[in-house]
Amino acid sequence: MGLMGDHMCMAEMTAADAAEQLAVSQRQVTRLARSGVLTISRVVGRTLLLDAASVHRLAGRVRHNGRPWSAPTAWAALALLSGQRVDWLGASALSRLRHRLRGLNHREVVWLARQRATVHQMQGWGKDAGLLPTGVSALRDPEVAVLFGLPPVDRGSDGYVLDSGFGDLVTNFGLFEDIAGDVVVRVVPDDAGYAVDRPLLAAIAVDLSESLDTRESAAGERVLEALLAEFRSGDGMLNRGVNVQVEPRRTR
Repeated sequence: MGLMGDHMCMAEMTAADAAEQLAVSQRQVTRLARSGVLTISRVVGRTLLLDAASVHRLAGRVRHNGRPWSAPTAWAALALLSGQRVDWLGASALSRLRHRLRGLNHREVVWLARQRATVHQMQGWGKDAGLLPTGVSALRDPEVAVLFGLPPVDRGSDGYVLDSGFGDLVTNFGLFEDIAGDVVVRVVPDDAGYAVDRPLLAAIAVDLSESLDTRESAAGERVLEALLAEFRSGDGMLNRGVNVQVEPRRTR
């Protein structure tokens, strides 16, 4: 059979379906595809179509890391790694989580924490208002940029909002779903425990690790691994030595 015939017989899957299958964001699926981990079948307009077999193979490989954490557990893990207090888990659950974190590497943390928020790729006239900056948006703070060894960037927007505030955010700033949009809105469940009221260094690192920019992803992985190493040793010098001041940007 010719190349065209082989192509037509290939079972395809959209990026949205792949994201659901892998329990990650569409942005992460795009990164996996561009890095060659997932096989791109073709691109139709703005729709990325993937070889379904490559998605199923990856799903089979990563499942050994265990079921994803619930949102409260994921945020508790990121708070602990950031040297922050956790008051929404019971003592026994917190003890188990501490023990688990000591045996994980940065890739496993990213995988297990993937249900911390629902990710929306959006477009609109309002980019930052109401969002707690993370990822590239957090790099606008010079101290955060230095910590990650990256220059401050002014590219797109990336931030967290509680589910109860998502509707107003969309209405007030004309946001709409767009896979090619440059506004990443990460919606945290209201019952996650984390109030989205302060930046968490580990969350910024996890989000940067999923960047399509190789320098940003490498920096996120490096900082997250350093936080894990400090957590294992009980040394929080990185957390204590950096006063991360990142506040939601407001538009007038």
